[in-house]
Amino acid sequence: MKLSTNFVKDYVDIDVDLKTLAEDMTGVGNEYDSAQKLINATNLVVGEVIECEMHPDSDHLHVCKVNVGNEILQIVCGAPNVRKGSKVIVALVGAELPGDFKIKAGKIRGVESNGMLCSIAELGLDSKFLKPEDKEGIHELPETAVPGEDPIKLMGMDDGVIDFELTANRGDLLSILGMAYEIGAIYDKKVKDIDLSYNQSNEDINNSFKVNVKTDNCSIFLAKRVENVVIKESPTFIKNRLIASGIRPINNVVDISNYVMLEFGEPLHFFDLDKLGGKIIIRQARDKEEITTLDNVKRTLKDSDIVISDEYHPVALAGVMGGLDTEVTLNTTNILIEAAIFNPYNIRYTSKEILRSEASLRFEKGIDPNIIETALNRAAYLLEKYANGTVLNGIVGFNDRDLNDKEILLSLDKIVSVLGMDVKKEDVIDILDRLNFKCREKDNVFKVYVPTRRLDVNIKEDIIEEIGRMYGYDNMKGTLPVVKIKRGQYLSKNRYIKDIKNRLSALSLNEVITYSLVNKKEIDLFKDENTDDTDN
Repeated sequence: MKLSTNFVKDYVDIDVDLKTLAEDMTGVGNEYDSAQKLINATNLVVGEVIECEMHPDSDHLHVCKVNVGNEILQIVCGAPNVRKGSKVIVALVGAELPGDFKIKAGKIRGVESNGMLCSIAELGLDSKFLKPEDKEGIHELPETAVPGEDPIKLMGMDDGVIDFELTANRGDLLSILGMAYEIGAIYDKKVKDIDLSYNQSNEDINNSFKVNVKTDNCSIFLAKRVENVVIKESPTFIKNRLIASGIRPINNVVDISNYVMLEFGEPLHFFDLDKLGGKIIIRQARDKEEITTLDNVKRTLKDSDIVISDEYHPVALAGVMGGLDTEVTLNTTNILIEAAIFNPYNIRYTSKEILRSEASLRFEKGIDPNIIETALNRAAYLLEKYANGTVLNGIVGFNDRDLNDKEILLSLDKIVSVLGMDVKKEDVIDILDRLNFKCREKDNVFKVYVPTRRLDVNIKEDIIEEIGRMYGYDNMKGTLPVVKIKRGQYLSKNRYIKDIKNRLSALSLNEVITYSLVNKKEIDLFKDENTDDTDN
């Protein structure tokens, strides 16, 4: 899980540096592989090209005069798109770019150059995030950019990324919201409310669309309808948060689907409603049934796979990937948003046989049933705001899951006994509050209400583990066990035999220890039935 620090700061107020956050998360059991800036380059500023002329000794190089705020620099640039008046990213002398590339003053074909005008590719972004123009020419900043300012901050890429190696039971941390609760518990910060407000038309989706479930392997399936969406480029903040999380931006609608998945850990699927019809069926696939998925690969299914189908054929491989027939394209105007929970075991089997995806990874770990409708409404909010969509009233579908918090009783004595630490009642109450676990205490007995987002906490020992890791295992004092011991000695018979052996040995006699003799009946117990008696 790649955590964008800018993304998580939308949900919890923290003011710690990247490395401290990574180490503090490790201290409560969440190890990380790396912690670094999204753009790992130094000494960059906004520059304005005030002069641009051809190099006297080259047919492709340009000699530029660049205003970097406090001075005018002469920089030789070979980019085909450099021009007078453009706002650019300037790596000053002394700057370090990815790949141990250091900028030095020098001469290029006899002309002095003091810096470098940069493309996005030269700043170290993975190639999958780059457009052709990002590789072929320098990056042009908005006209409003001010020379001398930080261009990375201007582009919204002043982000830190921590790559966590999560344990298998912490599926809740595969979301920004889950990370926000974890970080909030560490620093005693509350998670912010999420904006879910949007307008709805008077038309109700239940009048035009139906959902039919024909399998026990789908416990929740909810859908909303959004009409008249406009496919276009996503807002910069959505693109940057996807990039920091390792996902390539595509367009506003597809990006919103991925954005909400990252926010809540609930994979959504957007269908082109005009290609779908007025009904969805959730069922088991028929053996050797086929579907062409979004990656344009024809897949042959088994009856253990779950599919979402129209009245004739599958339109999505549930929990793994959508079908090509109903994908969102540049011509899409009407969308059906689907949010569901499928049996994680079926999804695991399907993903191992067919394809592991960001969606299947989350379904395999388990989904918070209370987040499904929230994710659906969040997607509707974002589609209205950033895709000009009209959201129809109502939600169609079903929910067969228990949405109540889990109730667990445990005593302070039990906590102290298991942890071996002198944890006070006030400490327990404080930790449970920071974890956002509601509790009631009476006579040192706690009734804890575990939210459904924590699928890994189900028994007393799970809560004790939570208390221990948040209290800090470094506070645990090592003590040796107290046990009754007695002096070891031979039994009188063995002592008598040992004494005889010692005396005989002192008389220069040797003891011969031979193989133990075993009677024939006992030998037969270990003999191979196919072995001839004459072999013995």
